[in-house]
Amino acid sequence: MNVILRGKTKAIAEVMVEEGYANTKSEAVRLALVDFGQHHFGEVDLVNRKLEKLNKDIAEGRSKLLAPEEALGKHAKFLK
Repeated sequence: MNVILRGKTKAIAEVMVEEGYANTKSEAVRLALVDFGQHHFGEVDLVNRKLEKLNKDIAEGRSKLLAPEEALGKHAKFLK
């Protein structure tokens, strides 16, 4: 994904880099998104959204649900 920053958003990203909060503008954008998520979405809400997406992917055949033995492979013997 490419994002073009202009105006205030560009200035903020540049200050974040200049002040050492981020190494690059891309990292500044990632940090800003994480901060936004922490302030606007509760952790439980984010986990539930992810679980809903995983369940939908499984139901639509885009992902496969593994049995514990399949997931652990040669380490399945430690289940008991």
